[in-house]
Amino acid sequence: MLRMHPFMGMALTLCFCLNAILAHAETPASDRVAVQAGVKTEIAKDLSQPHTPLETLSGRTCLDGRPVDGFHGDIAELWSNLECPYCGIQEPLQAQRDNPDLCIVVRHIPSDEYGESLKKALAYEALRGFSLNAAHRFWDAVLPKTTLGIPVPYEAALQTALQEAAIAPEAFADALQAAAPLVSEDIVAAQSRITSTPTWILGGIRFPACDFKAGELPTALELARQARAGDTDAQDRVAGIITRGLLDETLL
Repeated sequence: MLRMHPFMGMALTLCFCLNAILAHAETPASDRVAVQAGVKTEIAKDLSQPHTPLETLSGRTCLDGRPVDGFHGDIAELWSNLECPYCGIQEPLQAQRDNPDLCIVVRHIPSDEYGESLKKALAYEALRGFSLNAAHRFWDAVLPKTTLGIPVPYEAALQTALQEAAIAPEAFADALQAAAPLVSEDIVAAQSRITSTPTWILGGIRFPACDFKAGELPTALELARQARAGDTDAQDRVAGIITRGLLDETLL
């Protein structure tokens, strides 16, 4: 099943457009080679750019609420759409709990395909200002539970979150307004760079269509560090992981 994110009609590079047509296991060898070649090109682009998460993510917080500013350790970006059935919150939360030296920062690319996508992103970020647990439960409640990607109405889940966290409607309205610039910043930053969900950015390398399990994330992160340090074998292994993600195969 595809993990392709329907985000704007932008021109996509080879590795991010072929996943729209190469969805299942019986992928011809020539097509696989073409996909992996495109993936390697994108990895080279990422590695040619400086990786400065403390600067680009200043003012943000990790999944567990710790600020990015002053963080000592690895910082990973998780680009998600709360209507993408592959963008579950439980595995990233477990990875955050299991790896105290890691800061996972959620970023949003709401789509135009479903009308509630942007609303869910704004509500999640607004809830985070009051209660991380309420925000994460909201995410889990509204995420589509089928691969059809059918959106889940969020009103009931939001009302439950507001009641559990004892959030006054007026205060939440203010929080929604405060969350709008953050989500807008993500939408702008995603243009022509983030094309599928979930996409992890590890060591400055994009891992599109990769919904890592909690136990897999440290391995992928270590490979990304080695790849950025110039290890060509690690770069090849990263390319293999991304290719398998685009072709909907086992990642690691």
